[in-house]
Amino acid sequence: MSKASALYSWFGGFGLTQYEESNVPSSPAYPYLTYTDATGDFDSGEVPIIVNLFYRTESNVAIDAKAEEIYTRIGRGGVIIPVENGSIWLKRGSPFCQALSEPSDANIRRRYINITAEFLTA
Repeated sequence: MSKASALYSWFGGFGLTQYEESNVPSSPAYPYLTYTDATGDFDSGEVPIIVNLFYRTESNVAIDAKAEEIYTRIGRGGVIIPVENGSIWLKRGSPFCQALSEPSDANIRRRYINITAEFLTA
């Protein structure tokens, strides 16, 4: 599986529609997540991947639970995703999650999540 396909598949495992950040439709259905499709190779070091969760709700309960689910799935030591010619090692970034507001609509909740990726590939 390619790096891009592996990331798309992994982010799709959270039960939300996922979009690569540059490919979000003009009117997406809530809830959804976006992520940066950053890539690298063995000597690239840690590459930042930004995830944004978007919910349209009056409460923070569901969005905070989803951020916690991502935090837990990555785990303390990270998670390894197999790809062709190697793997991607996803780790929690710092700070892991920040709450952001949406000035255009008080019911849109957003969480900005930092993940780092090491591409253990040729």
